[in-house]
Amino acid sequence: MASRSHEQLDILFVSEHALHPVDQGFSIRGSNMVKAMDAMGVRVAVASEQPLPAQASDEIRRLYLDWPEVDDDQTDKFLKGWQGPGYRARLRIADYQGRDLERFAGVISLVEKHQPKTVIGLGQHSTMMLRALKPYTGIRKVWYAADELMYFQLSCMRREGLSTLSKRLQMLALYGGLETFFVRGMDGAIGVAPQEAKLLKYLAGAKKTTCIRNGVDTGYFAPPRVRPVNKQLVFWGRMDFEPNIDAVTWFSQHVWPQLHAKHPDAVLKVVGKNPTEAIQSLDRMDGIEIVGAVPDIRPYVNDSSATVLPMRCGGGIKNKLLEAAAMGIPIVGSPKAVLGLEARDGKLPVLTCKTTDQWITTLGNLWSDTLQSEKLSIELRLWVLSHHSWPNAARQMLQWLDRLPCAEGHCVRHTPLAYVHATQSSVHKEAA
Repeated sequence: MASRSHEQLDILFVSEHALHPVDQGFSIRGSNMVKAMDAMGVRVAVASEQPLPAQASDEIRRLYLDWPEVDDDQTDKFLKGWQGPGYRARLRIADYQGRDLERFAGVISLVEKHQPKTVIGLGQHSTMMLRALKPYTGIRKVWYAADELMYFQLSCMRREGLSTLSKRLQMLALYGGLETFFVRGMDGAIGVAPQEAKLLKYLAGAKKTTCIRNGVDTGYFAPPRVRPVNKQLVFWGRMDFEPNIDAVTWFSQHVWPQLHAKHPDAVLKVVGKNPTEAIQSLDRMDGIEIVGAVPDIRPYVNDSSATVLPMRCGGGIKNKLLEAAAMGIPIVGSPKAVLGLEARDGKLPVLTCKTTDQWITTLGNLWSDTLQSEKLSIELRLWVLSHHSWPNAARQMLQWLDRLPCAEGHCVRHTPLAYVHATQSSVHKEAA
């Protein structure tokens, strides 16, 4: 990123982890939002404490800043931003989490060098960096949270017995500390669903919050020319992520035995890296294949007749649902899977099921009715194009940021002329 090494920025995104591979919520949101803003003419860049891998695309690499080496002066400035009520608690939380504050202090050099008008943190530990910028008045500090951390734990807690209560309470205490001592009083926080935005205000304590729903790359995730007629189902995602583990385990134990008994030719493929032992053990069940990590999910989706999303915990918007919709594959999901989504003409083109019997009946009907499957495929693609593009999400974020006051000092607008023109052009096209 030598061409931007001394450029003053409108927006700087910061993260602990690199935005590659693009297989987690923070990396999906961060990389796509940065690229969309750059295309609009916003002076935007991203930096992460962990270096960007060599496999990352040239497009994201062009927008990346190297993380600076840190000296004692920068570390002192970093910790100065943590001072005030709760200082010792912040130090204890960082130590418990094993965060390297000397490395995190590189954010000070980035801000002083590039003088961004807004700094946006990606991932839960970016809140530690944002807190350190408190003395820098006139800069908006915003946490792109997506999900509210305590609600996420509580949603999983409801499905478990007393055996995990102690662990859950520890996690709730940790996330409560992160939000109380790092997020509370921050200029703003962004959730990906309306409920998350409200919780970020009332539980996490951010001064201003908004909902900006995730987008999806509809060019990359495009429908195949021909959708196969079969009884293959697919589920994908990180298989060490708790909501995914719970969803696949529940479906395999409660729905699959009866579904497979009625449809012996049915197949369920579970695709995603880091499958736990519990997930790998499901491979022994008739008709279930645990695929593991793959370089490209699209061939598995395009070879299937539907995707199942039996989510029972977690929060936010499911990126896998948007990807499936963009590829025009029928989606059968739980009510939890569709929370926070915006309906098209008052209706979501997703089949939802609450009970085991509903899952079995709905999937059986879908397999026997090719016209319904084709109709859902078309409706899903149209819906996601209308409501979940990254350029539209970037426009929403920029408009919200320009209205967002700073906690201290005066914040200037940072909407560039190129962005204004891009927005006006988009409005004219939509009107036409």
